[in-house]
Amino acid sequence: MPVLLLILLSVFLGAVAQVLFKVGVQHLGQLVFDFQGLARLVFSPFVLSGLVAFASSFLLWLKVLAEVPLSYAYPMVSLGYVFVFLAAWLFLGESLPPLRIMGLALIVAGILAIARS
Repeated sequence: MPVLLLILLSVFLGAVAQVLFKVGVQHLGQLVFDFQGLARLVFSPFVLSGLVAFASSFLLWLKVLAEVPLSYAYPMVSLGYVFVFLAAWLFLGESLPPLRIMGLALIVAGILAIARS
């Protein structure tokens, strides 16, 4: 599998994990940090799914780091901001302020410059 595809998949899975974590804590309501509250949190289907996505992202990331320079791979992680922003907009109904969109466009432009180097 091409390394750029591994990078994108790793970053995408990390973003999916964040959205699942957000949905998980929203479904729990008030979060209490005692044993029972933490057990409810950890065993929430959304949080568990997020942990699986996060672990998968981590393992793919290790494969990426074994194959390409860190100075190339790590800036690609900022695509996670773009993925999370779009997922939050599509699935959580969060807003799309113009200034944020402009910032995300700058992030994408920077990533494209790095990818071409």
